[in-house]
Amino acid sequence: MTKNVKKLVLFTVLAIFIIALCACSKTPADDIAPVISGLDTVFMDRESESLDLYAGVSASDVDGAGIETDVTAGLVVDLPSGANREGNKITFNNCGDYELAYTVKDAAGNETVQKRLVQVRNIYNVYCVNATLPVLYCALDMVSNNYKSILTFTRKDTINMDALDDDRFIYAENGAEDINLSFAKGMAVGIAKDDQYSYFRLFLNDAFNQIELFTFIQHNISSDRYEVKLVSDGSWTYNTAFPYREDGAWSKWEANRTLYDGVMAKALAGEFEREDNGRFYVEYEGTRVGSHYYSDSQLSQMAIMAAQRDNTQLWCAYPETLRSDDARVQAEIDKAHMPKMAPDEMYRNLTEEQKSKFLEIVDFDKTEFDANYFDKEGKYLIITGTNPFTGSFTDAEFADILSRIGDNYSDYNLLYKPHPSAATPAEGSLTAKWLADNGVKILPGKLPMEVISWVYSDVAMGGFDSSLFMSVPQGNTKFFIARDASSLSVLTKQLYDGGVFGTPEFYWKAQ
Repeated sequence: MTKNVKKLVLFTVLAIFIIALCACSKTPADDIAPVISGLDTVFMDRESESLDLYAGVSASDVDGAGIETDVTAGLVVDLPSGANREGNKITFNNCGDYELAYTVKDAAGNETVQKRLVQVRNIYNVYCVNATLPVLYCALDMVSNNYKSILTFTRKDTINMDALDDDRFIYAENGAEDINLSFAKGMAVGIAKDDQYSYFRLFLNDAFNQIELFTFIQHNISSDRYEVKLVSDGSWTYNTAFPYREDGAWSKWEANRTLYDGVMAKALAGEFEREDNGRFYVEYEGTRVGSHYYSDSQLSQMAIMAAQRDNTQLWCAYPETLRSDDARVQAEIDKAHMPKMAPDEMYRNLTEEQKSKFLEIVDFDKTEFDANYFDKEGKYLIITGTNPFTGSFTDAEFADILSRIGDNYSDYNLLYKPHPSAATPAEGSLTAKWLADNGVKILPGKLPMEVISWVYSDVAMGGFDSSLFMSVPQGNTKFFIARDASSLSVLTKQLYDGGVFGTPEFYWKAQ
């Protein structure tokens, strides 16, 4: 082989090698389209809410080499007619169901178009509750949104009606009676029938969930047009309304299930009957469930059954304690929608502006309390009372308990919070003398103690067993005025056994 031929062969091999090398190093073809994430369906109020087009939305692309790139900045949104845009936020002129088209392209020209459903409604709150804790749940909700609202509270002293916006609260009655509830229900039903895009959030005591039957079900308002929040009635929720703890509770569950299903079936079938006084009721196998304003509680043990429905939730601070030793009952409880709704946490999660509004609604003047009660340096301890002022104790016995508490917590500034209905300690009594001698100020009895425990979240507390301690921040309960742990109420005992209170002491009559 000549030199020239050898050179030619060598050159050819080298050329083939270079061509092959170039072919191997060429970027693979990119035929993978970008992916858009976070385009969940949006449900919003036409009047008070806007949609941030890009909040929670992202787009990513993987090229032919498997390298992932964030292409969120390239997202483009095509808005439907009727949408108004200001920056990245949009509002709508009218209610309805709208589709927003999100488009993004990658460097190779691959395009993804994905649509997002936006349901625009006229949303209304309907608050129909009594008792302190349900009212406070509603007040916390009020400040977290600005929906038009209808309010009927029986708990007259808990909120400040002057703090409510008249334009927003189209009907509001504090200290409400049955006639007020009837009017409120009629107003909600009238709105529902006149406006196909109206949607309702109905707040009820969990003990009185029958009110739903005579608000929307009786008037054929479909369940996809409203949701129900059954809010905890305090200790009732965990004790009387929950008789399913023990092994063998299945028979009780079955009996209540039969009653609940029977009443609901008759209500859904429109089988309502009317009394001579104009009130309605549903009767099932001898049990009459009426439309009275908090006077009928035949369904009080059925809140968990109600919360198994798609449009209903049971709100309570400790849903994890609503458990049964009977596996069949527990399997049913697990089907219920019971988000953990701890009021103290709900308060902490409010913005400063919302907290200020909440305190105005519950008529709590923090500036005044700072000046008149929490005006000293150091730690504070609030002793909570009962009704009457000394409960089941003699004056001497109660004064002795207070004295022992005072000795053991001498490094605290002490305050006393009587039960709202408690009598003032008699002038000249040992109890009154001890309070005066030790400079212990008496907090207003009508003020919800729960609010104090949320606003002053580092204040220690102790006193008579009550539903209050279900709302006290964990670790702040220092003692109970009780014989021992076995004498606590069912839920308090359960929380005590679960370590929620830490290691509180017990104070009782001297032996």
